[in-house]
Amino acid sequence: MVKAKFGALALTVLMGLGAVSPLHGVTEAHALNAPVANSAQQKTVVSTTDDSDGVMSYKDKESGKTFVSEDNGASWMSEEDYNNSHPAINYEWWTYDEYKEWLEQEKKTLQEMADEHAMAETSEGSFEWTQEMTDQYIAEYEQTLEDIKNGLLVSKSVNGDDECMTTFNPNWVGSTTD
Repeated sequence: MVKAKFGALALTVLMGLGAVSPLHGVTEAHALNAPVANSAQQKTVVSTTDDSDGVMSYKDKESGKTFVSEDNGASWMSEEDYNNSHPAINYEWWTYDEYKEWLEQEKKTLQEMADEHAMAETSEGSFEWTQEMTDQYIAEYEQTLEDIKNGLLVSKSVNGDDECMTTFNPNWVGSTTD
């Protein structure tokens, strides 16, 4: 028997695809008071999940500065302070063609694992790789390829870590202006 190690994508599928997911149970929060003294009142509409605080921002009309809240508007900080406390994450995104090429190779690898009854090792122990698992992963990977074709961003790596995977759909983000 051959021992096989999972690649980053296989492990991600086991855990559930993506660290970022679409918003569930959308609520609207309205912040009517700007945190800067003597500034004009602002209206910011923000979508948040049911079980977390919302991150929102607004641009002060008088100063032109942007302010950010991480607690649905209870407190505010400058965009600069927010960015300093939340460094940008470096994502490397798959292109459709790259993922398609990777998938063709992964299909061969997964099929070889099933044909050879390879033993796969995870942090929870060892198990034999089956044809059913190969079929399941290929179907999920083909769906991911279709999702990429339709605009979903799927990361190859996050901050250089190829064991971490994130998905992002631009449709998950909304904004409003007065």
